[in-house]
Amino acid sequence: METITSRDPATGETLGQIPQTPLDQIPVLVAQARAAQQAWSQLSPKDRMPYFINAREHILDNIDSIAELISRENGKPRFEAMVNDIIPTLDLLTQYAKRAPKLLKDQPIPMRIMKHRKSYLHFWPKGVVAIIAPWNFPFSIPLGEIALALMAGNAVIFKPSEVTPLIGRKIVEIFEHACLPKHLLQLVVGDPSRGAALVKAKLDKIFFTGSVATGKKVMAAASETLTPVVLELGGKDPMVVMPDADIDFATSAALWGGFANSGQVCASTERVIVHESIHDQFVNTLKSKVGKLRHGGHLGEGDLGVATYEKQKEIYAHQLAELSKDNSSILHGGKFSKDHTFLEPTIVTNPPGQSGNPIEKTKIYQEETFGPVVAVTKFKTTQEAIEKANDTKYGLLASVISKDVAMAEQLAKKIEAGSVLINEVLYTHGLAETPWGGVKDSGFGRVHSDLGFLEFVNVRHIHKPKWWAPLFKSLWWFPYTPHQTQMFRKFAEVMFRRSLTRRLKALPDLIVAFTQMIKTEKRL
Repeated sequence: METITSRDPATGETLGQIPQTPLDQIPVLVAQARAAQQAWSQLSPKDRMPYFINAREHILDNIDSIAELISRENGKPRFEAMVNDIIPTLDLLTQYAKRAPKLLKDQPIPMRIMKHRKSYLHFWPKGVVAIIAPWNFPFSIPLGEIALALMAGNAVIFKPSEVTPLIGRKIVEIFEHACLPKHLLQLVVGDPSRGAALVKAKLDKIFFTGSVATGKKVMAAASETLTPVVLELGGKDPMVVMPDADIDFATSAALWGGFANSGQVCASTERVIVHESIHDQFVNTLKSKVGKLRHGGHLGEGDLGVATYEKQKEIYAHQLAELSKDNSSILHGGKFSKDHTFLEPTIVTNPPGQSGNPIEKTKIYQEETFGPVVAVTKFKTTQEAIEKANDTKYGLLASVISKDVAMAEQLAKKIEAGSVLINEVLYTHGLAETPWGGVKDSGFGRVHSDLGFLEFVNVRHIHKPKWWAPLFKSLWWFPYTPHQTQMFRKFAEVMFRRSLTRRLKALPDLIVAFTQMIKTEKRL
């Protein structure tokens, strides 16, 4: 049987050999999930919720060992495993175990004209959904999406990254300990061919988090079966630092926004756009703070972890090599550790006195790095800051740092991004109640929040009479007659004219036309 190897990215140590899911087994898993979903969807939303409280309690009972597994297989510090992966998941399980039943209730639609009828929205589960997860947040991203999908009444086929399969298996074990019904959550382990087979399996929806290139392939394959998709595909996220910003606060924000999880975050602060009046002070202060960051290595301690994915190091090296050709300046870092397990935290900017903006033309400014590199540029005017922030094919997250919150809010509304944070960076994926997703090449659709929850359901509109009137046929049914035409013409005048006088003037004519139509005509 084919296997994949899980390794500690800090030491290269083998953590386990995991059998890959046979390709011909995937249709069987889907069929089992469909059968399990039928019974699951018949439970009331309230009756489904205890399973998620059970899952939460199991995580709390084993929180240290789960954090250690995330740290060892993913390479991040244990603190980040706890705070960035586990805590947000506990919050989501807690909040939506209470909120999901309310969201699934029928939602009335107010009727302005048709007062004798009633409309409402009825929500029902998609069926069987696929969740294809990345390696950078291998616990919080998939577990949160799996929980919402199951809460909504779906079954889930879950494929973790081949880089972090043990964490994926741990997620399934958590739900098994929560006594989730058998086959409702199915695990597919393996290389990208397994993900490709899953996309072609004609599921009811696909949730994919990963690269733009792979996301385009997912969408193309899903289009063959008209399977809807939600795509979260990364970013090149800007932070605009206004001239009134507190330098200590702004540099600390850039430090954590750029280097948390060693920069391996789709919402990392990869571009910092600083007003020219404070640029030099900002850069010098940031450089001093970066120099104090500690690598934790294989111990999972310190501030920085290692590069999780070997191929990502090639992107770092390629982007950094280009800088010398474009006369840009590496102010700090730019080198790999002796064991090549991590890239030093790196600050890049235009050299002093450089005319023009060569760094803005480089890949390290335009293409997603997904690593510990922050590119700093200047701006003179607010309009220039907006243009630089939007000078990217991505649009996931952005930040504005300023003491003037009202002004920052107006600036935020002009930045093309799914989320814009004022005097904060990076973290809102960890909030269960706020939506997460992007625009442009960062993808579409949302996860988390009520908007994200509703991605997991179909919406059925029900329209019915408030009372039973079997002899009342609608006034727009056949036959079409002059009286009918005149009645609707006057109806339009009464209902939609801006002038109240003209509306009242047309009212008698409407009554006459309606009376004549009722007396002389019968609907077919």
